Amino acid sequence: MIKFISQKLYIRVALSIAMVAIVVSILSSMLSYYSGFKEKKNTNYLLVKQLAQTMEKTAAIAAYLNDKELSQEIVNGLISNDLVQGASLQGETNAQGEIALFIANGTINKQKEAVSVKLVHPFLEGAYIGVLSIYPDDKFIQQQAQAALKKEFILMLIQSIVIAFFVSLVVQRWLTQPIQNLTDSFAKINPSEPETLKMLTFKQGKRDEISRLTHGINALMHELHLTISNEQTLRKKTQALEAKFRLIFEQASAGICLLDDKNTITTFNPAFEHYFTVPGEKELPTLHFPELLGNVDELQSLLVAIRSAQNPPQTTLDVECKVGHKTLWFHCLFVRLNDQRESKRHPQQLVEVILHDVTDRAERELQTRFEADHDPLTGLLNRRAGEKRLNKALQECTEHNQHLVLMMIDLDKFKPINDTYGHEAGDKVLIETAHRFKTLFHEKNDMCIRLGGDEFIVARLVTFYDKAATHQQAITLLNELQQAITIAPSKTCAIGASIGIAIAPTDGTQLHQLMHNGDKTLYHVKETGRGKVAFYEDIKN
Repeated sequence: MIKFISQKLYIRVALSIAMVAIVVSILSSMLSYYSGFKEKKNTNYLLVKQLAQTMEKTAAIAAYLNDKELSQEIVNGLISNDLVQGASLQGETNAQGEIALFIANGTINKQKEAVSVKLVHPFLEGAYIGVLSIYPDDKFIQQQAQAALKKEFILMLIQSIVIAFFVSLVVQRWLTQPIQNLTDSFAKINPSEPETLKMLTFKQGKRDEISRLTHGINALMHELHLTISNEQTLRKKTQALEAKFRLIFEQASAGICLLDDKNTITTFNPAFEHYFTVPGEKELPTLHFPELLGNVDELQSLLVAIRSAQNPPQTTLDVECKVGHKTLWFHCLFVRLNDQRESKRHPQQLVEVILHDVTDRAERELQTRFEADHDPLTGLLNRRAGEKRLNKALQECTEHNQHLVLMMIDLDKFKPINDTYGHEAGDKVLIETAHRFKTLFHEKNDMCIRLGGDEFIVARLVTFYDKAATHQQAITLLNELQQAITIAPSKTCAIGASIGIAIAPTDGTQLHQLMHNGDKTLYHVKETGRGKVAFYEDIKN
């Protein structure tokens, strides 16, 4: 309770004023005492001197007459005064050196300061006949001064306390009470509840500091009420939008992720995690996006271009990648985002990536493209796709100073198999023949093409052309093709082949010219006995 009271502002103000008043009263009283005591002493000494001057003529007569009884009465009369501690009347010395008259009474201390008056001869001017000495009562004088000063101190103290009381009332009425009212009003305010932000009451028309402060606080609370109400409304809308977008983000069938400046994945949704999490693992194998898709160089260059472009459009890319033992195809949409929360001097450029698993579509497209480019029976390149690949190879020959070895191949003894065993057996022979082509020529720069019927092309793009090595490869192919082919559980057959070889760019820089020279060489072989290999450079002359 005492602690609570001591926290009241007006009580603390009153106590402070009272304490200051008491201290000032004590200091003033002490100063007044020391200065007043001397003044009182001087005043009393002056009174004693006046008393001595009053008794001067009477004492002079008593000394002149040498009347001891009168002198004694004079001294006793002086002693009866409270201001006098002692008195003496001393006459002139006679011829024998004796004092003619000496009367004393009270306490006489020669060391004390006495008030002395020389007694003038009643009849002779300028002649002295004695001395009247009066000794003031210093103790009485001090007591009188102390009593007066004590009374003065008490009156001053009471005055200070009364002043402090009324000052505290005024402070409480005009200062602390309005502040207390403001404090009580503020205690009822809850910033999270705008309805509690009520206007503070104050006397209209007043222009004092409290009224101006209250008016300013009301204006501030009005703005605060509007701000909080708008903020709460905005927060509710934001939370609703956030819930919707989070639902879309988390339940989207497409994989979504955000990349920072270092192409590190900072955020991803469950679909993205599902795409790239290897079975049996709980985390992504890496958070570096280009490494995750396995196409580092191309993706790094693409992301740099997206970030450096002035107004980059949305960029799409189909990417093939390995996840565990599976090969997946993703259609990726890249969008650059600017994070407004970052510093304007160093804005962070995020890239949003949206991935759709298009593996099924890609496989269908690859299958469709394969079927469009390959012979349906043998799986070799068909004539259209083969010629396209050969034209590209010829262009590389010109650009990189390479050579294209073109083998025109025609099967021997194939027609009798169709006629004897039927087309099903012929198809088996063609399939096995194509398999033997692909077994011997399966390098990156090798091309196996079926022109139609039993006509084929095997082409090789080589950096260094070696005729002997090429001849040996052709002979190996002939020997492989002459091996028996099983066309039924208990039936086999054997075929042969004739090969004509043309070399680009020596035997032609254009495909139609090269194929014509190769075909010319092939028919030369067939006309000269079949089952052999010939080079165009050997027959052109």
